[in-house]
Amino acid sequence: MNYWKDKKVIITGGAGMIGSALSCDMVRRGAKVTVIDDFSRGSRKSLDSVASAITIIVADLRDYNLCVENIIDADIVVHMASKVGGIKVYTDSPFSIMNDNILIDSNVIKATIHNNIKNFFYASSAHVYPIELQDSIEQEQSIAEEQAYPANPLLTYGWAKLISEKQLVSATSEVEGFSAAIARYIGIYGKNQDYDLETGSVIPVFSNRAIQYPKVDFTIWGDGKETRSYCYIDDAVTCTVMMMEKLENKKVVGPYNVGSDETITIEEIAQKIIKISGKSVIIEFDTTKKAKILSQQCDCSRIQKELGWKITTSFDDGLKIVYNDIKIRREQ
Repeated sequence: MNYWKDKKVIITGGAGMIGSALSCDMVRRGAKVTVIDDFSRGSRKSLDSVASAITIIVADLRDYNLCVENIIDADIVVHMASKVGGIKVYTDSPFSIMNDNILIDSNVIKATIHNNIKNFFYASSAHVYPIELQDSIEQEQSIAEEQAYPANPLLTYGWAKLISEKQLVSATSEVEGFSAAIARYIGIYGKNQDYDLETGSVIPVFSNRAIQYPKVDFTIWGDGKETRSYCYIDDAVTCTVMMMEKLENKKVVGPYNVGSDETITIEEIAQKIIKISGKSVIIEFDTTKKAKILSQQCDCSRIQKELGWKITTSFDDGLKIVYNDIKIRREQ
């Protein structure tokens, strides 16, 4: 039996990196997909392969009336839409990041409940965790889900995500028949990421720098010693689908850390990408800029135990895919 056959799925932010990958996956599973996006960051090209099979609605989710009008008649709402970017975006625009994301999330949740849609998936983030758990490279243990409280995220982006998590869990206890799944994504990367040097995140930006080198310097902010963990998009989509299916018989699924238990330094990522490029690249370290988060290592054992999910794509293989994807997009 095909669980998703003819299921009506609304995906907000469905033209973004994770959203577009999930949209394509849902179409392949036989679902009837509606994508809602304002295309301020996402790309229509990422949906080209399924364009004839989906409905695309252009809407700004900060407008509640548009949410009520368009988030209707669905079996599940998958809420991926968010104002996001690289660390510079978060630190330069803390008010607008928090204000817009809380507004978007609240509107989408309220519209879903108003229109009697019973299942909701929320894309949260590892940025919900307290900064004191992420300010040391040499952590004794990874961050588990329950350590989100007492709350003290570094970024307003993290605060907004945590507030929306609380809204959702509260709604499941107050609204009859309403169920929610929450995934705290950690370092999701893959095709169709923003590779702009000012707004993109580490992997696509490093790939872009390597491709353009030597016309563009290969610069790392800080000393490159901070650590991160990453999960390839295909693995994240598989996990997302598994969590949504669990809503069939559970009122709350998660929050789960969705990512890898393995960490790598920023400098090691740069070296791997340079090796893929085949170029002789000299790395420059801008030590006038200090990393905001030294370590983001999360414990993913809970989801492995309860859902049986873990990553299957090696980091080296994922990097090659991303590098080649950006190279092709730059040439188009």
